[in-house]
Amino acid sequence: MLKKLLFSFLFSILISEDFSDGPYGTGYFDTAGPFLIPDLNVELSGDVNLDEIVNIQDVILIVGQVLGNNNLNNNQFNQADTNNDDVVDILDIVEIVNLILSPVDPLWSFEENWNGQDSYIFIQYDPTVPSSTALWSSNTKEEFLNISPLNVHYFFVSNRTQYESDINFMKSAFDEVLLTLPENEQIHWNNHLHFINAKTSELNNWLSESLSGTYGISIDCFQRIREIGYLGNPASFTGTYLSYVAHEAIYFNYELETLYEPDRNYDEVTVFDKDLYSGWWGSTISKIVNFPSNEQLSSYSGMSVELLRGCPDCGLFDGGATEIECGDDINYSDAGCDDYDRKALMFLCDIDGNNCLEIARWITPFGRQPHHLTDISPFISAIRPGGEKMIKFQETGWPNSLLTLKFRFYNDNNNQLVPQEIIPIWNGTVQFNPSYNENRPPQVFNIPENAQKVEFVAYITGHGWGSAGCFNCCEFCNSRHIFELNGGVFEFDKDYPNASSSNYCMQPSTIQQGVIPNQGGTWGYGRAGWCPGMDVEPYITDITNYIEMGQDNVIDYSACRVVGNNCVTAPTCSGDGYCPEVAFSSYIIISY
Repeated sequence: MLKKLLFSFLFSILISEDFSDGPYGTGYFDTAGPFLIPDLNVELSGDVNLDEIVNIQDVILIVGQVLGNNNLNNNQFNQADTNNDDVVDILDIVEIVNLILSPVDPLWSFEENWNGQDSYIFIQYDPTVPSSTALWSSNTKEEFLNISPLNVHYFFVSNRTQYESDINFMKSAFDEVLLTLPENEQIHWNNHLHFINAKTSELNNWLSESLSGTYGISIDCFQRIREIGYLGNPASFTGTYLSYVAHEAIYFNYELETLYEPDRNYDEVTVFDKDLYSGWWGSTISKIVNFPSNEQLSSYSGMSVELLRGCPDCGLFDGGATEIECGDDINYSDAGCDDYDRKALMFLCDIDGNNCLEIARWITPFGRQPHHLTDISPFISAIRPGGEKMIKFQETGWPNSLLTLKFRFYNDNNNQLVPQEIIPIWNGTVQFNPSYNENRPPQVFNIPENAQKVEFVAYITGHGWGSAGCFNCCEFCNSRHIFELNGGVFEFDKDYPNASSSNYCMQPSTIQQGVIPNQGGTWGYGRAGWCPGMDVEPYITDITNYIEMGQDNVIDYSACRVVGNNCVTAPTCSGDGYCPEVAFSSYIIISY
């Protein structure tokens, strides 16, 4: 924990962002506005003798300080300086007298505490809201704190008439947990756990409206209002776990650390900007994009693609028909998302929409809205010679998304080699069965004599689980993909041991890599090369030293099901289920 505290301190120095002046709102992804809340964990101002009560004894001490009859220590001086002007005088005496005559709970200010690197999560007790009571009484408070990052504030609020007893109960429960922690951790969490001593509906700010009808909301590190997902076990669909709320904060840190690149200089090309993508099964949305010139592409050190796969607060997944028509004012809502995980593919095509290459892949989540930035630098080669190209985006289901899709081209001024040419190898989806290897025959490719670097780049993901006897392949079984260059001069392989795990995708360490958590389906299970709600990073292998320059080269490929230490033939599918298959796009990338 000491290392976590040190990292949090350093991180706060390196990353800071001004409080946004709006426009503010109360809906999801709107900017969160200022608010003041009474917080039982905020220190009393004016408690000069530090006895946790503001009374005449504190006034006497301040009068003595003003008259020069006593000398307050630093803690006492800070308490006496109620207006924070670094002077203890008659103004502070007047303010403390007012506090004694009209006592109010100390207030916590969102704007004053905003630092651009924390997230803020509200947990509400409202028995009229499904799962709210179970969340409030969850016995996972210790685990909740153990897996929480340090740059998150948690707020507990009740919408019951008995809100005071509810909040005191929750504070007492956490105080007991804190007693088991080291002193530095107690201090930290006493400053990051907030117990709102007011009824939700009477807060007199935007929180009342945003919290209405839900067991919680979040404010992410970019000051946007966000939802909290499903907090039940994704294997059994039972329970409501407070510890799962910490998943949201972990994911917000992924977004902050990945999407926010203040120290990198890049040019941005926008493809879609909150564009509504809907239609029939497997529909495609496309746009002509003007990319940088060939000369400019040669100056870049890398390229990434940003995708916010939002969901509109309109439309339903019933074959394209919609219950709520999508007008001009579309906002974000998890309720508008597809309930299943799908492949999401980005293709780069010529201006007529032909000769398309898959250059990015994501897997959509169960009913949530992920945001990713993925390094796809090898595919600078596909954009050459620059100019106008068509970008196609496709989800393999009923599309209903609000897409923001942008390219970042980096100007890091380094001397690394830049990808120049791309050669397609195996592409498309083929069933994973005993004939699989025959359907992926050897490929011949020629490399120019002046090539300085040659890479094999691929997207390989397993899908389907077939009928009885298919061993849950290819989505939930480990498969090994074996490549051989020039008759065995070099061999390399890729496998997926996490595909048999019942909880790999929901581990905090995996969420840190970009899995949007708390989805509605079986998101926790490991998969063959992917997790729901995560980008698929390209698999890249440097093969330069094993290539014959200026001549034909041969790459061969085979795949098998992994059983223990053995590699066995892919299973036969009887056809009464979603038969196992491998979605495979692969290329040779040449750099000069």
